[in-house]
Amino acid sequence: MSDKAPVFDREAALNLLDGDEELLSILIDSFLTENKFEKSSLEKMISSGDMSEAASYVHATKGAARQLCMEKLKNSGQKLEDLLRGKTSGDAQSLVDEMWKDYGEGVARLKINP
Repeated sequence: MSDKAPVFDREAALNLLDGDEELLSILIDSFLTENKFEKSSLEKMISSGDMSEAASYVHATKGAARQLCMEKLKNSGQKLEDLLRGKTSGDAQSLVDEMWKDYGEGVARLKINP
């Protein structure tokens, strides 16, 4: 199931920041350089049974995505976090794959047209 939400809504992000282009640029740079979301690290946490650590890891990236109005990544992150916290059930690997795909799309979009 493909999420129809935008990969990155620059206008919405600017609205949240009261039109502050410089702050948006700082947040984008921070997301690209400081937000280290690695699929293998997440999968290792899950396979070792540390769901709390995995959920916190997902939460950090989801929160950064929310600040930048990266709705697609925010949505897939929320679904995965809910599963990891035991709020929902489902296939963790398919949700990890979905979030990883959305993360890659988001990073590519920010690099191409911030």
